[in-house]
Amino acid sequence: MYKRRYSGRRTARQIERDVMDAIAHIIEEKGVSSVTIKEVSKVSKTDVIVLERRYKTDEGLVRAYTSQFDFFLNDHIGLDAEQYATSEAFFTDLITRFIDAIYKNKDMQSIMVWEMYEDSALTRKSARRREDTLTEFLPGFTKLIDEKRIMPEALFAVLTGGLYYILLRGKRSTFCGIDFSTKAGRQLLADTLLEITRKFLIDHPASE
Repeated sequence: MYKRRYSGRRTARQIERDVMDAIAHIIEEKGVSSVTIKEVSKVSKTDVIVLERRYKTDEGLVRAYTSQFDFFLNDHIGLDAEQYATSEAFFTDLITRFIDAIYKNKDMQSIMVWEMYEDSALTRKSARRREDTLTEFLPGFTKLIDEKRIMPEALFAVLTGGLYYILLRGKRSTFCGIDFSTKAGRQLLADTLLEITRKFLIDHPASE
């Protein structure tokens, strides 16, 4: 784990950064379930009392860490369709950026896996918060889909679920004979998702 060097006493922001780094390290080595105040205190070199005052409980630590990925989602799905000349251009950018972001962000991958395998009040709350974030942006997507041909929300659920599964499998093996861990594989994934979506697109308002 990378250790930052500070001259003098750490500021509140520096402590926060070290704590988040410590949590990321623990998750990578042992998984989300191993994040505890005691363990984070040891890795981040921060007094237990300081962590308890700021985060209250182990769950508070995990909640603080996972909530930062709400901003991650906002950055990558919060695109404005009106800024694109066509619906196809919008979805091309959205799909490409989302695949690239999920693939590169190992912390986000760990959180997704944790939400799927551990059933607890915290994972349910984390999953619901991510659902709320997605729901906020769905109207901008669904208006570009022909509702007479397919239910837009179901289309997004199927495509996103497939995308998640393929990317979360990582480098374990090929899938249906395709190596999605390669750049060419991820491009094929993006092209395929776009081709499926293209069949249900309606004209973008800006292009009329």
